Amino acid sequence: MRRLVLGVLLAVLPSLAAQAQSLVGALEWLPPGSLSVDALTRHPQEQLEGGERQSFYVEFGRLAFRSPDVLGGTARKAGLSCQACHANGFATTAFLIPGLSNKPGSIDVSHAFWNLRGEDGSDNPLEIPSLRGVKTKDRFGLDRRTASLRDFTRRVIVTEFSGAEPDALLLDALVAYQEKLQPTAVVYEPVSLRQDLADLTRYLDALRVPLAEEEPVLAERMTVMIRGQIGFIHERFAEDDMRGSRGLLEEWSRQLARIAQQAERSDWVQARSALAELRQAMATPPAVLAADLPRSLYEPEKLKAWLSKPVR
Repeated sequence: MRRLVLGVLLAVLPSLAAQAQSLVGALEWLPPGSLSVDALTRHPQEQLEGGERQSFYVEFGRLAFRSPDVLGGTARKAGLSCQACHANGFATTAFLIPGLSNKPGSIDVSHAFWNLRGEDGSDNPLEIPSLRGVKTKDRFGLDRRTASLRDFTRRVIVTEFSGAEPDALLLDALVAYQEKLQPTAVVYEPVSLRQDLADLTRYLDALRVPLAEEEPVLAERMTVMIRGQIGFIHERFAEDDMRGSRGLLEEWSRQLARIAQQAERSDWVQARSALAELRQAMATPPAVLAADLPRSLYEPEKLKAWLSKPVR
């Protein structure tokens, strides 16, 4: 039976979008009827100890937590990130994959679909846990066998989701971010362009560090992750007459790619200058985005109508 499930999942994999956090990816990734307007227009409010003023480690971890590039194998191809299962640190109760979940909010992480080496031969979906207050725990995982959050994070990436061995900086960053998640009650807020743009400026502020330290590899890695986040916003401006908004977002993405190229060439002055200009452009929502916003998929009614269309 598990071989049949694996075969079906792998057969549909090529149709999955590259970013499962995106609307298009979620539409194809989740089964019919699993997507609700409410789930796509609200999310738990993020609460970090210390507020929004955080170290580079926390900010890089926050970005990596939302990036599909951290995981590997099928998870990466399907566009999954830590955020897909743990929205802003809370358990994502709507997460559902046929054959791998026995109810919303559960997933079988010991299935060959994720990692052939991790296949245990049992159908054993586990309830997705919240990460809020994780720094106060002394044991991790439902089996409570892991005593280190760092070791547990590595296990999730490498063993459960077939990711590449994470380097020390990435693990430091992911642990730093998780340890800042406060154990607060869930409070939902709208998914908004304002917040998404504010997040982009936070990512750009973090990108200043590898540019200041003249670290081209880290700069390139971060620009790839940030461009992925721009892609999520791009999908919200879905209509054909929103070419201006989509073009602006695409230009931001190209500018980030150029910054990475400048860093690779050691053109550090130009890279830092280009980053400052892009940061200023993102700081205030451009008029074209504001004009298209009422008709975008940030609006629940527009999203509801978009979801009712035949599968694209």
